[in-house]
This record gives sequence, structure tokens and C-alpha cells, in this order.
Amino acid sequence: MKMFQIALLSILATMTLSSQPREGNNIELGLSGSYQNRSLGSNTETVGSLIVNPRVGFYVFKGLEFEHEMLFMFFSGSTTAYNINGNISYNFISTSNTVPFLLVGYGLANTIPYFNVPLSTIDFGVNVLNLGGGLKVFLNDNVAVRIEYRFQKFSGQHENTFYSWYPFTETVDSRIHTIQFGLSVLL
Repeated sequence: MKMFQIALLSILATMTLSSQPREGNNIELGLSGSYQNRSLGSNTETVGSLIVNPRVGFYVFKGLEFEHEMLFMFFSGSTTAYNINGNISYNFISTSNTVPFLLVGYGLANTIPYFNVPLSTIDFGVNVLNLGGGLKVFLNDNVAVRIEYRFQKFSGQHENTFYSWYPFTETVDSRIHTIQFGLSVLL
């Protein structure tokens, strides 16, 4: 089994060496400003806000990038709020300065971030679906302007009781639409 793990790590390392979107770069650091529009359940009322988001991505095979996003907020005397997402994006690498990409991901949370700020925690895990796409326009070999659309769906249910005798179902059904603008730096 140990030999299998060593072989697998060697293959992954070899694949990573040739995966960069620009020669010699395997890591992408990004900072985006975004406009977000949020709605709850079947309610047609929405609210908008401007947000700043950092991100880190690792290229593993010719345009295939693994990104992770983590959000933690600590409350005094309460449960820590978290939102952890793992995304896979594919960058359609070409010789031009414009690189389109698609993104899909999944995560878990115990909060729904209202404009990327978790205001309270939920007593159960919530599923987070991430879908998106966009463009990276390279200003030089290592710096790109990035524009992205992101859809996130937060969903989950939990059976609970009120005062130990009244059963009810807690339901989370929230969708967030985000347009992000920013810079990416390849390392």
C-alpha cells in the first residue's frame, strides 16, 4: 500500500509540473471585488452589496485548477460560523491573452453569508452548490484581470423539536448570484 501511495504522489507531482496556464506557474492568487444579489426561498425581494474576496487556486493538469474558499467567523460565547467550499475550474488555455473558464464546486456551511458576512449560525450542516464561469484577460505573463459570474445555492433540512414536544422542520433554501471583478497573479 505504501508503494502505491508513493507512485500516486509521483504521478500527481509529474502532472502538476505541466499544468500551469503560463510556463512555470502552478499557483494562482486572486483578489476580487464583487457585486452580490441575494434572495431567500420563493421571495422575489432581493438585496445587493459590494464585497472583496481573496482566493487561492492550484493547477493540477493543463488548465484544471482546484480552488478552495474558506470563511470562518468567531462569535463570543457561541458556535464558530463556517463556510468551506472546494471548487474545480477548467481554464481553456490558449496562446491569446483571454482565457475563459468554467467552475463547479460543493461545500458545507453552518451559516448563510449575508454579503460574505455570516451573521448567525445554523444548528445543522447546509449544502452549498457553486456554479460559475468567466474570463481572465492577461495583462502580462503572470497578471490577469478576472471577471466572473458565480451562483451559489444553500440548502438543507433538519428535524427539530420545540420545548421537547412540538416537532418541526428547519429548512434552508437560499440562492446567491455574484458578479466578481479582480486581479489574479500566477506564481
